[in-house]
Amino acid sequence: MSNNPIRIAVVEDQYFFRLALRTTIDSRPDMQIVAETDKGSEALSMCRTCLPDVVILDLRLPDVSGFEVIQQIHRELPRIAILVLSNYEGSEDVRRALAAGALAYLTKDADAEMLIRGILQVHSGKRYVSPSVGALLAEEISAEGLTARELDVIHLMAKGCSNREIGERLGIAENTVRVHVSRILDKLGVHDRTQAVMRAVERGLLH
Repeated sequence: MSNNPIRIAVVEDQYFFRLALRTTIDSRPDMQIVAETDKGSEALSMCRTCLPDVVILDLRLPDVSGFEVIQQIHRELPRIAILVLSNYEGSEDVRRALAAGALAYLTKDADAEMLIRGILQVHSGKRYVSPSVGALLAEEISAEGLTARELDVIHLMAKGCSNREIGERLGIAENTVRVHVSRILDKLGVHDRTQAVMRAVERGLLH
């Protein structure tokens, strides 16, 4: 495992917020900010030049939509993990950011500990959302009617379990599992198991 610090680039138009990020990150020996910009239009070229491990990105930029920046970076440099840090907190914004290629979504009121946890999570390839965002998405998906048993099933689907394995773990018949899976797909508006898991991740149900 590499002992090199996590290389971080920042795309944020508020100077004092960038300064606060630098203060937090520079206090850790395992992380360093290698580049920063206040313009979304410069983000991709900056990433091409410095090849960071993680990009911290605001959605509200003065020139280019943060969603567009996420798509550009994810399309050309997919190994770079993107962490959104924004004042936007609507479920649609979160879904769009994750669908565009971001791995994490935090709001700007997140404390230093949460930010560091988010950086570590995305650097290891995992998704992460702040508790407030997770609660928002959980409320939304609960409103769509997933039952407690269906939540159990989709968690096991995310682990790659077959219908038979899910049935064995939950103590229910394989045919019953098929019924649960069918209802999950219908409620989430998707057509297969992979899409169901992706949709659940996007909405904060799975991490």
